[in-house]
Amino acid sequence: MLLFSWDKILAITMLLTDRNFSTSFYDPAGGGDPVLYQHLFLTNNISELHCSILPILLCNSSIRSFDFSLFYERYSKFYPNHLKPTESFLTWFIGYTEGNGSFKVSKKGLEFVITLNTVDVEILYYIMKNLGFGKVIQQSKKSKTNRFIVKDMIHLFLISLIFNGNIIFSTSNSRFLNFLSVYNEIALKIKFNIINPILTTLLPTLHDSWLAGYTDAKGCFSLSLLSNSKGYRLRFWLNHKWEVNKNILFHIVTLFNIGSVSRHNKSKNWKYIVNGVHKTGNIISYFDTHFLYSIKKDNYNKWKKLRIQLINGEHLNNNTRSKMVKFAKSINK
Repeated sequence: MLLFSWDKILAITMLLTDRNFSTSFYDPAGGGDPVLYQHLFLTNNISELHCSILPILLCNSSIRSFDFSLFYERYSKFYPNHLKPTESFLTWFIGYTEGNGSFKVSKKGLEFVITLNTVDVEILYYIMKNLGFGKVIQQSKKSKTNRFIVKDMIHLFLISLIFNGNIIFSTSNSRFLNFLSVYNEIALKIKFNIINPILTTLLPTLHDSWLAGYTDAKGCFSLSLLSNSKGYRLRFWLNHKWEVNKNILFHIVTLFNIGSVSRHNKSKNWKYIVNGVHKTGNIISYFDTHFLYSIKKDNYNKWKKLRIQLINGEHLNNNTRSKMVKFAKSINK
């Protein structure tokens, strides 16, 4: 049977998807890494694999759904007596990771890491409890940060099965595939489980919890009550870096049928923004059924309460307005 170098197949396939499917694995303008091609194509120390174990999924990402079947199969073998994480949690977890997590490759090895301020450390314990593995550590007392971390091969294998083929942003996927290439190299050397990479990304829907997870990481609910008038600015927004990712934000516009996308202050950040009492009503049904779990949950509930007060016209009364101003300042504090 004809043999192909795994790293070279992956490198060429990623190049082809950049040229034909508008991904951005190697294009720095879209958040890609041009050195990644050299890492995958020029290295000679990876064992060769039969091409039959490398199915490349090139279908339109919009017609696929999240698929955790292989993760569930392997999870049950490692943990036969554990409750499996729900699909709702896993889709939330992917969204949250795309905002706050990272797949790290270094000389010390591989790590999956989520780093947070201590004020929101409970979300790390929530993740650890639902996955049934990993650990939470204090990274720094001075900077008041904590980490959820996974670094052993068994659990990196399970983490990778969760994300393989289930990522939304192309830049997140390119980083994950870089991580997966190194994971497979190590797995081959120690004769452990390898993972067939799925190159395409997905599109989120209002029927899954990805958007809730991403909002927990990168979303914001805010209300500004103007001091020189009876006006206000009620907003919900999401942001992400790199122009290549703005298509996902435009997709979110179509999901809610409301909002706009724009570049933030000529930076690399792009924002999806919904303004106003009536327009923000479109997002409430989603967040009332797909829950937030970080401190954003408290912010959302305060924001929703203030929105009702705006609808009732309480901001037009000087007494109630002053209380609303104080309450609004507690959001995102």
